[in-house]
Amino acid sequence: MAFLTRALEAIGISRADIPSAAHPALFPPARAAALADPRGLTAVYRAIQVITTAAAQLPIQVERSGQVIETPAPINFLDPRMTRSTWVSHMVTSLALHGNAYALIERDQAGKIVALRPLNPRYVMVTVNRDTHGLIFYVDGETKTANDVLHAHLQPLVVSEPLGLGPLQAARMDLEGARQTRDFAAQWFDGTGSPTGILSSQTTLTPAAVKAARNAWNGIDENGQRIPDDVNPSRIKVLSGFTYQHLGISPKDAQWIEAQEFSILQIARLFGIPSTLMLASPSGGSMSYSNIEQDWLSFTRFTLMQYLKPLEDALSECIVRGQQVRFNLEGLLRSDTSTRYSSYATALDKGFLTVNEVRALEGRPPLPTPIESDTDE
Repeated sequence: MAFLTRALEAIGISRADIPSAAHPALFPPARAAALADPRGLTAVYRAIQVITTAAAQLPIQVERSGQVIETPAPINFLDPRMTRSTWVSHMVTSLALHGNAYALIERDQAGKIVALRPLNPRYVMVTVNRDTHGLIFYVDGETKTANDVLHAHLQPLVVSEPLGLGPLQAARMDLEGARQTRDFAAQWFDGTGSPTGILSSQTTLTPAAVKAARNAWNGIDENGQRIPDDVNPSRIKVLSGFTYQHLGISPKDAQWIEAQEFSILQIARLFGIPSTLMLASPSGGSMSYSNIEQDWLSFTRFTLMQYLKPLEDALSECIVRGQQVRFNLEGLLRSDTSTRYSSYATALDKGFLTVNEVRALEGRPPLPTPIESDTDE
């Protein structure tokens, strides 16, 4: 083909140039630049830290017909390569960052589950078998079924589809705006072209004199090289016939404090984190102990459970039918010491709790059974 093309060009025949616009299908649609790890935003890192810390400290128990039973091995030892709290942190982080969490189910020769190894959601693909309607997972180039992979997800990305939609995917543009605000504030003095001051003179200066004065003020010699700091450690400026006017800007304006505070509150709303846990509070807002306590209870019930419930359901599929995995939330829902003891006193007085049951709620061992004396009084 190359020889034929050269021969035709030699006699004046060449291929017509076709405008690229005439073939739009040849070019992929424009894509927005991928957002880097969103945890680079301090508010996102803090939000995920709050959720994972709260989830990791919760004990896991197994129930049958509403009664707590002995925890079976697959739940008691989720992954021998890491602690239980680390495993929960991995899975909750995957849900927060991607909306989906996966764990490879490893079995022994007898078919018993020996480990649930967390997988990176970026390297897992999910499809639905149209014949059996079962899920098919592609992991590291291998095809797996629901019997091989534990899958938990947040609210559906699309109705009737198996993938979940995480908060970061749902509000990508808001996060991009927060990142741009942060970057713009960080490079305010270097990248925006905003001068920090003005040198002025009463006489008319040639371009060469202006350049020389500017270089001298910036510590640059006549060769364009920066003067070493040890030559002028105090960075004293001496320019005859010039006056300097500082163009001041408050740190609040330079760092775009109000815009960044708004971004933090937006991210807190996105993840459902109370502003007090984000170490930020809206301007003009007043917080009391009662308000803070209610916020924390709401966080446990409506935010934390959004991540725990999918994990409970997924883990329940790995144990005997009829048993349910539950995260024990008592530690997070309990009030302060005075309020708890007051409620315990009411429970003991009304008779629906015993002393040992109260001690169990407080994580204390039961009282020893008193030994009756054989001697008659």
